[in-house]
Amino acid sequence: MTSKQVLPTLVVALLFLASCKDQPKPGADPLVAPYPARRVWAIAPLRNEAGTVQIDVLKMSDHLARHLTNAANLDVLPVNRTLAAMEALQLSRISTPSDALLLMDTLHAEGLVVGSITAYDPYDPPKIGMTLELYQNPRVDPGASIDVRKLTRAATDNPGPGQPRTRQPVSAVSAYLDSADSAVRHKVQRYAFDRGGSSRRDDQWLDNPFDKAQDDEWRLYRISTDLYSEFVTYVMSWRLLRAETQRLAPPPPTPPAR
Repeated sequence: MTSKQVLPTLVVALLFLASCKDQPKPGADPLVAPYPARRVWAIAPLRNEAGTVQIDVLKMSDHLARHLTNAANLDVLPVNRTLAAMEALQLSRISTPSDALLLMDTLHAEGLVVGSITAYDPYDPPKIGMTLELYQNPRVDPGASIDVRKLTRAATDNPGPGQPRTRQPVSAVSAYLDSADSAVRHKVQRYAFDRGGSSRRDDQWLDNPFDKAQDDEWRLYRISTDLYSEFVTYVMSWRLLRAETQRLAPPPPTPPAR
């Protein structure tokens, strides 16, 4: 092959590689925080409101923290650190907005995620329900020293004049994820694909319902409570960050008066 023949072939190959690079990969949607600078969140241990003792709430809380840590411009404190702070403050759970504010002040966190597991059925096909609420700290100063006595007086439902209030979460999401639902099944398949469990990485994997590797991974998530819990906390993390993105989005422009 002459040099004149090699050059067009090389150009075509480079264009093909570039087009492949620009195409989105199938799999789980990335977690994106809508903040221009880094923020620190804490995760309160999830509450068990499902009426069953089978739930490992600390493990599910850890799953949630790990997912949110992967979002850009978001640092998430380890759940065991939050739990230690709650024990020091004698808080068995976050029951009021003043509890949330006190815990955020103690941890120097700008946000606190408080959630509940509302439904839990680990048997095939598994089902999990969950709610998440995000509280925002209006007065955090990461460089300041902590005076627990001052914080205990300040974090009340009736703060003094000029002190900030935290009465309601700024964002809240809830979901009931039944793996028997076809839409949920597809989300699980995309999530499993993104985690790289399959030996096949071609773009047709998710579109082929008869693919054995795809079916094997789907079955694994159906019989592993831990894997399905990890998937559910990913979905809830994505929804919470999307709710924050929508909350912080600028309002649409007002149409001109006629």
